Amino acid sequence: MKHRLICAAGALALAGLAAPSHAAFVSLPSTGTIMQVCGDSGTGNSTSVACGAGSVSTATSGFSLLTSTTRTLTAGTTTVGSLSDRVYGNGAGTYIFGMRLDMNASVWDSTGLAFEVNDAFRSGFAGAASVQGGYSKVDITGPVTDEYARSIGRSAEGMNEPGIGTYDADWVRFETDVNVDDPDGSSPGTSAWYWVKITGANGWTTAEEAIRLWEGGEEDQTQYSIYVTGYVPTYASARLAASTLAPVPEPSEYAMFLAGLGVLGFAARRRMR
Repeated sequence: MKHRLICAAGALALAGLAAPSHAAFVSLPSTGTIMQVCGDSGTGNSTSVACGAGSVSTATSGFSLLTSTTRTLTAGTTTVGSLSDRVYGNGAGTYIFGMRLDMNASVWDSTGLAFEVNDAFRSGFAGAASVQGGYSKVDITGPVTDEYARSIGRSAEGMNEPGIGTYDADWVRFETDVNVDDPDGSSPGTSAWYWVKITGANGWTTAEEAIRLWEGGEEDQTQYSIYVTGYVPTYASARLAASTLAPVPEPSEYAMFLAGLGVLGFAARRRMR
């Protein structure tokens, strides 16, 4: 079901101040308005709307695809869709992490409804120097095209969760509405590509539960999280921290070490006599 309007017209005007009207990727702040309100231009491939990063090729221009995979989404014991996961890099410490959802119509619980993704989250960004968000549609041909991101922000709480919209440095939240069998028929089963663009990383790795998809019970469905293994950035500071785990011995410690070796050597000579 399409979400209710966030606020009245006056509040939307204030949101417009927080999210520039002409932007490809939007910066995700740590204070103030955490969730940056996005817009939908119909095709979703216009950079003239907030969070609209253009087509996939536009959003990733100047970047190389480093890795990609498709992961199965399971709610309970039922396969409810799949998630495409990608990492792009420009060779200079800037990376783009992307995910796209493709949900099916399988009934997975007693409600008799398909799984609805109200929020998509991905983690690993606490060490980033800067964090931006955006989306790119792939399917722009039908009357109901890929679902865009309603808002994007650094938060780990979604629809109907305590602390919704509270800042969390590690997570990025995409407020959305992806459901192939939505009761009101207004939402598609596929999402746009949801992008997180960061600086300050030195690579990427795979981590368990790096991605979370949340069904918030918008139409009285079961509130449920699907956790998915996903790509996360790595940072040089992690290597530096590891190097400090073994401190350099003090001079007095060296002296005690050498004295101990001398005692061992003396004892060994006595045994050999």
